[in-house]
Amino acid sequence: GNGFVQTFKRDEVLQENCAICIHRNPVVYDELLGELVTEQQNVDRYPDVRRIEAMISDERWQFFEELIAPCIRCYACRNACPLCYCPTCFVDESRPQWVGKSIDRTDTRTFHFLRAYHCAGRCTDCGACERACPVGIKVRQFTKKLEKDVLELYGYEAGMNLDERPPLDTYRPDDPEWFIK
Repeated sequence: GNGFVQTFKRDEVLQENCAICIHRNPVVYDELLGELVTEQQNVDRYPDVRRIEAMISDERWQFFEELIAPCIRCYACRNACPLCYCPTCFVDESRPQWVGKSIDRTDTRTFHFLRAYHCAGRCTDCGACERACPVGIKVRQFTKKLEKDVLELYGYEAGMNLDERPPLDTYRPDDPEWFIK
């Protein structure tokens, strides 16, 4: 306002998930407002996942332990997630009780791992979980690996077709099985 202009560098304000997004135009919509924009080409969406995959088992465990250490179990990530719409979330269930109510490391770890697997094959990498986290946990680190695996193993990308069910929600006799150990 009134002659005031502030300039930002794109990399300083662009969310990580937006920087690697290959679907800049809506894929599913009722009415499209505005013009289509050029889609990004040749985007490496998984460098962070490959870095984690390259770690030995103990390093990966330590990485995730440090990642979730600041978690205060406020459930902001769950509450912001468009996939979390179960009538009763597993963390709120008391019979059986899947996760304790404390901020015990085991309960915190269980929450994050179960939530990631619950969203596997359905997460569109919208980033709402990370934006909502008051302590800045990179929650997407949990779901990106699962997103990559579902894409590579089943050729499925969440949110692209409303009529197609997620591969972990269905079974087909010709499903790949070579990776099951």
